[in-house]
Amino acid sequence: MAFPGSSEVELLLRLQEGAVGEGGWSGFLAHLAEVTDARFAVILAGPGFDPLAAITSAMPSGRSLALDGAALRFILADQMRPERIYSGEELAEIIDTGDGLTINAALARLGVVSVRAMRVVVPTVASLHVGIFGAREFNAADSAVLRRIFPFLQAAARTGARLEQERFRASQTASLAGRTALGWFLLDRAGTVLDAWIDMPSTVSDVLSCRPGERLTFKDRAAGPAVAAALDWIGSNPASPERAAWVSQDPPIHVRLAPWTGGASPSAGRPLATATLYGQCHVAAEAATPFVDLFGLLPSEARLVVALANGHSLAGAAAMLGLTIETARNYSRKIFAKTGTRGQSDLVRLVLTNGLAEIGHTQSRSD
Repeated sequence: MAFPGSSEVELLLRLQEGAVGEGGWSGFLAHLAEVTDARFAVILAGPGFDPLAAITSAMPSGRSLALDGAALRFILADQMRPERIYSGEELAEIIDTGDGLTINAALARLGVVSVRAMRVVVPTVASLHVGIFGAREFNAADSAVLRRIFPFLQAAARTGARLEQERFRASQTASLAGRTALGWFLLDRAGTVLDAWIDMPSTVSDVLSCRPGERLTFKDRAAGPAVAAALDWIGSNPASPERAAWVSQDPPIHVRLAPWTGGASPSAGRPLATATLYGQCHVAAEAATPFVDLFGLLPSEARLVVALANGHSLAGAAAMLGLTIETARNYSRKIFAKTGTRGQSDLVRLVLTNGLAEIGHTQSRSD
């Protein structure tokens, strides 16, 4: 069949969308099946390319199919040389049929009679196996479609892998940032939210509204004027240090506003300041392990550190942990010696300044 220019452009556009869009590769595969008059098209990914680790397939209509994965993997084999286009007969010559399965039998299990396949290798990134499957025999023009998209598919796979890596890094960064801050906003002079990341929506949504494209608003009526005054100050003094304002007293949350120094922003609007939310610190029970590793504390001593760092008195911590007050005093003397601190307040300072606490709700105290 011929490969019209408009179809080629559309196919390449769908390929680009598959690499960078949220909808995945289904649109590209559906159009590839339509262009080649195939019953369906498939991409299998080798190790190192998580977005396509599973079978991805589409009919010309765009509907996904439930396909025999073992048959597909048998046909779209690693024995294919990169860039070469294989017919079913050519695949039969290179694929080991020692397990009793043949190309024709595998095609029958998929409900088709013909295949054209190729292998796309992106060094250090991925190995993609692409195939079109049909109820009729494919011809040279159909093979030409695969041959012409090979370099574009290779580039799209490389782009997709890089984007996935960046998404992973961003996710990890956000997760780690969530330990010390509740979230951040990018604001313009009027207080409009240009971009935002919130780690604890259920906590923050009760005290403020931060939808991108809308002005930042607060449940506490005093918070709005305080933030607006801080923005005015930063607007008039772009080299000023960060400003702070209370967002909520219950739970205690404050916002710190710093002049935006990032230059041009991908968000619409002109950024003036970054606003970062902070709440009360909390030391989770799981944080006891780092005290054992870093300071050589016994697990029982580390649990006492966690209780003290969360604001409990020594007597209250002892009661909570089922210790006598004398045992707790004995533990505390050993803790101070091992950590090089001079008392409970110095111990808490050590915890808060060394990344051992996280932003969140404080534990309820009985003392």
